[in-house]
Amino acid sequence: MYSASSTPSKTPSKAVVYKDASVSNLNHDSNNIKNSNIFFISRVNFNYEIVRHKNKLFEDEFIDYINNAKDSLTLKKQQWQSTFSEDKGTKSQLIEQVKLAEKKQKDDLATKEKEKRDISKIQTEISEKKYKKEMIKERINTWKNQIESVKKDIQKRRDANMAKQQALQVQLSKNEPELKRYADKLAFTMVGLKENVITFSFTCIYEKDLSRPCKFTIQLGEERHSIYKILECSPPIEHLDEILSQLNTKRNFFTFLKKMRQAFYRYAQNDK
Repeated sequence: MYSASSTPSKTPSKAVVYKDASVSNLNHDSNNIKNSNIFFISRVNFNYEIVRHKNKLFEDEFIDYINNAKDSLTLKKQQWQSTFSEDKGTKSQLIEQVKLAEKKQKDDLATKEKEKRDISKIQTEISEKKYKKEMIKERINTWKNQIESVKKDIQKRRDANMAKQQALQVQLSKNEPELKRYADKLAFTMVGLKENVITFSFTCIYEKDLSRPCKFTIQLGEERHSIYKILECSPPIEHLDEILSQLNTKRNFFTFLKKMRQAFYRYAQNDK
């Protein structure tokens, strides 16, 4: 489409188209054109073969461009699909690895918690055993102290008994001659039944049977001022408690023996 424009005026311009106008004609009318409001558009002759050829080249190049673009897009799509598949596989592997890592982390946490509980339990048991061990040590020390105390007490008693035995031996060594003299004079014998227990047997009591014995068993006190006890007396005599009381009061054993013989003699006289 061709267009023309001019400055507006009262007289409109006119356009004149000349068919197959030549340059000479245009030059011939140039003076007239200058003096009028008419302008001319000449018809241009085109070489259609060249245009078609160029158009064909453009179309071929454009088609090649489109085909190349399609091939490039197809290749990129294939590459993207391949990459997407690989990425999808990698993603699945990564997800699986993450799940395994989470499971391992969970298992590790559970294992650590169990180890903490086990350690706490073991520490509690160790504390209890240490406490029991200390208690046992304390008991052992208490028992050792008690044993030492008992040993000392036993040793004291042994020493005391030894001192008593030595004192008795000394006393017996002093009393033995006098006791033998009294035994001969009072006609009695002594038999030790057990420690601090003696049986005295008197003869020459009965006139008709001088060998007939009169016996009594006495328990001697362990301590110096302990009480004497008559365990057995045969035959039974009168005033036995009184005679024994005098012994425990006056502590004169030889006088006691004489009174016992006299009591047996009175019993024998009344037994005729």
